[in-house]
Amino acid sequence: MDKKPEEMLAEIKAEVRTSLDKSLDEKVKEIREGIDAQMRAGFAELAKPRIEVVGPASELRAVSDQMAAIGRDFMQKGEKRSLTLSGAGAYNVLKSFETVITDRHDILSKVRYEYGASAQTNIPVFTARPARPAKQDEGATGIGGDAIAEQSVTTITPYVYYSEIFVSAENLVQGAANVEAALPPLFATSFLDAQHYGMITGDGTMLGIFANASLTSDATCVAAGAPTWTDLIKFAGTLRKKAFSPTIVISPTFIANLLLSTEASFEGLKMELMTKGSIRGVPVFEDPLAPETTVAGNVVAVGMDPKNYVIAMARELVIEPIRTPGTAGVYFQATSFFNGKPILAANGYQLKAV
Repeated sequence: MDKKPEEMLAEIKAEVRTSLDKSLDEKVKEIREGIDAQMRAGFAELAKPRIEVVGPASELRAVSDQMAAIGRDFMQKGEKRSLTLSGAGAYNVLKSFETVITDRHDILSKVRYEYGASAQTNIPVFTARPARPAKQDEGATGIGGDAIAEQSVTTITPYVYYSEIFVSAENLVQGAANVEAALPPLFATSFLDAQHYGMITGDGTMLGIFANASLTSDATCVAAGAPTWTDLIKFAGTLRKKAFSPTIVISPTFIANLLLSTEASFEGLKMELMTKGSIRGVPVFEDPLAPETTVAGNVVAVGMDPKNYVIAMARELVIEPIRTPGTAGVYFQATSFFNGKPILAANGYQLKAV
């Protein structure tokens, strides 16, 4: 006896569902293996515990450059062939993902990263230098101890940060997008965005350098409103007197105001800023997240050695595919553990509005 149409339709649906589930499972397995291989290769250095207190600047920069290079390499070397489907309504599916342009976070290439599997990162510091040595007579006794220099520990406790993205079954099963190649740079950029935001603004866990009193050495503007050439000349002079390698972090809007000013006496400084990116020899970072509010007491610029800011990471970036029943696709979730703050609050300066 012939089957009823509804029975035939039910069988067809069951076969399609079985085939789709099998294809998705196979694709998820393939993607998991691909991502695991990429993460092992690209983030192997992040998994190595590091116990030194201060790493060389080249090592620090290499880590940040490595994460940024993932995205660049994919855009330059990623497969971009298209799949053309024939018939009415034919379309192309590019084997690449187009993403939204994010803010630059150049300052992260200068900060100090510490890695390890521990729940906390403890950084030994001296809160003050020893007193100026004094001459002692030969055979002197009863010499008092140094009451100024004190050693302490700055503790940073990493917390979990999480992100996820949904990839449809069409992109997975039809072989359109190279998911395992695209996801690491997507997530790496997102987590760098989080670290950048936390460092500049503060996110409730990471302590931002523009947060009031996160740095305890202050300077003030001469007059109300946006910082002027006079303010930044004096600020740079204050920083140059100290035995460290400072930079000035400030909003691009304030820098644009300075460059557009018509005061002839500052033409030399304008040229230095435009050609060398510095004011009186102090490098300037124009950061898109730096605040622009000029209410009295608000921080309008920060001067510090970027290595005075530490981002402690307890786990490398991990990406995992998650199948959800009843969902035509796969969720990819990424997690990492980190936190950050200045090592010594006194080793940074905040320029405040009046």
